[in-house]
Amino acid sequence: MGIARQSIEDLKKISKISDFILATTSGKLRGTKGMALCPFHGEKTASMSFTDVENLFHCFGCKEGGDIFKYVQEINNLEFQDAIEFVAEKYGFKLTYTQTSDNSDFKIYQEKMNLINNYFLESMESGQSKDAKAYLQTRKYDDSDIKKYSISFVSKDEESFNKFCKSSEITKEDLRRLGFISSNGNMLFKNRIMFPILSFRNDIIAFGGRAIDDFGPKYLNSSDSVLYKKNRNLYFTNDFITATKKKGYAFIVEGYFDVLSLNKLGYSNAASPSGTALTYQQLDSVSRYTNKILICFDNDEAGLKATERVLDIKNEVSKQLEIHCLNLPSEYKDISEVFELKPDTFNDILKNNNEIVEYLLNKFLKQDSNKKNVFNYFQKITSKLSPLEVDIALDLLSEKLSTEKEILKRELKFQTVNDVEKVSETSLDSVSIFKDIVTSNIVKNNYEPSEEEKEIMLLNNEYSELINSLKKDKNQSKDYLNVSFLSEQYDEAVVRLFIHFTNIKIQNLINKFEQDESKDFSLLQQVEDLKKKKEIYQNTI
Repeated sequence: MGIARQSIEDLKKISKISDFILATTSGKLRGTKGMALCPFHGEKTASMSFTDVENLFHCFGCKEGGDIFKYVQEINNLEFQDAIEFVAEKYGFKLTYTQTSDNSDFKIYQEKMNLINNYFLESMESGQSKDAKAYLQTRKYDDSDIKKYSISFVSKDEESFNKFCKSSEITKEDLRRLGFISSNGNMLFKNRIMFPILSFRNDIIAFGGRAIDDFGPKYLNSSDSVLYKKNRNLYFTNDFITATKKKGYAFIVEGYFDVLSLNKLGYSNAASPSGTALTYQQLDSVSRYTNKILICFDNDEAGLKATERVLDIKNEVSKQLEIHCLNLPSEYKDISEVFELKPDTFNDILKNNNEIVEYLLNKFLKQDSNKKNVFNYFQKITSKLSPLEVDIALDLLSEKLSTEKEILKRELKFQTVNDVEKVSETSLDSVSIFKDIVTSNIVKNNYEPSEEEKEIMLLNNEYSELINSLKKDKNQSKDYLNVSFLSEQYDEAVVRLFIHFTNIKIQNLINKFEQDESKDFSLLQQVEDLKKKKEIYQNTI
């Protein structure tokens, strides 16, 4: 069941954020406003401002902020709905619920998922799992590990599974909604070692399956379901949140065995996107528990591409992230191989890490020292970074190439001018290209912008002025009539441009708030409204 929006608003009116802040950290309330020690990062001087009128908080140190529900959610490691229910319980407020197609039977489906998990666990103890256990032993996992990490098994015997489903009142439609049925109507998992994928509340919401024969792909995930969204959820063990907070950072690795290997090495603060490209939503979820990330994808070309993608998405996360990469020795394919072959070397490997831009540059320079190629690669990996980050990266490049920074700037500018006609996948990620595509569409539609285009124009005065000037100057607008693009490129351009301008607007509002001596919390309300809208757009990527 979902909670009615009006019910949430009514609850916010009777609640006070100070009740929760002052119960969880040291602070002082003066009237309806206060300052407190931020519980989300270590500090000795109070830098977190809050107000009971708008029920908002904002930390000037780590930039964490939001409304009363966001605070309760973060401080207690709760899902959003659970946070609302937590606040309601404190004030004895009766919430109103609404039925929605996706979550009306959420608890029922969770119970059915637990029943299926128990069936898989029992299957691991059956004689049919002999090959599965033998394989796990080759990967250094014994019976105690199997039990500890809830590793299970699904056999080839679909008839037995169907009998279990019938006796448990689990229908084929239930299996489809839980992500066990493929698009052609067949059972996804057969003869596979099963890894339970957990929510951040440690509920089992999906599975990853490793084949123990040559049938189908080696690794396979549950389909999206009423419980599970591939672009949002990660694979980790049930100690992940506790370990991440204790150690102060999180590993993001490639696969199931990489996560379990790190667990066996004493690092339960490990998560994996489970064979899919790391998404903004997944990275944002991890950032709730730490702003320090250690990346260690597979030691191959695909792993390198996955690392590059992290740079593309990191600034879409609301928190400023500190991202480093492990320099995995060339003799190891991945972390699991380190664990299986030489586990005692891991602590030395752990010390050998670099900030992500330096890591990528080092990798590239080992293969190609041609300056033009280096410049092109530098532009590629820094295209989504902030101006300050690019400037810092230029310092690094200057040092590595033994070339003055100003010379690099001029050369890079020259490269940009010469490469502007190369509309590659990389160049399509640039803001200027996004602007050209959206502008061209507006011009071609005789300056009748869509609702989304109107929202973009409202976000940025300069862009709005550009459109208005083009409308007045037909000669100037002719250039945009020659811009060609596919419909999917236009769709992405709208989303990316909206996110880009929204990030700028959010930062400007926060800066204004921080410089405002009277602390106008209505500015933060605007920030929260923009964040919610941004998330809607991000979910379409």
